[in-house]
Amino acid sequence: MSSGVGVRAATPADAGTLAQFRAAFLLDFGVPLEDGCEAFWTEYFQAALQDGRYWAVLAEFPSDIHDAQAVACAGLMFFPIVPVPSDPSGLRAHVQGVYTLPEYRGRGLGEMLTRAVLKEAQARGLKSANLNASALGRGIYERLGFSEAKAPEMRLNLAGAAL
Repeated sequence: MSSGVGVRAATPADAGTLAQFRAAFLLDFGVPLEDGCEAFWTEYFQAALQDGRYWAVLAEFPSDIHDAQAVACAGLMFFPIVPVPSDPSGLRAHVQGVYTLPEYRGRGLGEMLTRAVLKEAQARGLKSANLNASALGRGIYERLGFSEAKAPEMRLNLAGAAL
């Protein structure tokens, strides 16, 4: 990894950066965005970082000046689950929004930030984490110990469902 990288927790003031990174991630994979997505996501991230529904870290270059540039991020969402004795937290960590600007890829930033959000989940007492892996990130997640989930997931678009 490159020297000079700084890592810090995101604040509500970083919501616009997180929204831009989310848009760039989706566009990298050819996902068309609805008009207004970045503004919508900025508003969401501001509120979610403020109230604790979302936690994120940013990698910045250079780390020794006031106007450091964010070049990568990773986020963590918290989903309620039915607690069991081996996992009494009632929450599952969901790793989300791992993104590195193209010119900074290959330096280990994605793995470093994913580790950071997983350590945060551990510090909060969470016992499990999941994520949706892109082909680009799959190797990182497998090195960290993620495996394919055994439980099948199905999804329904309620907006278009004739119920």
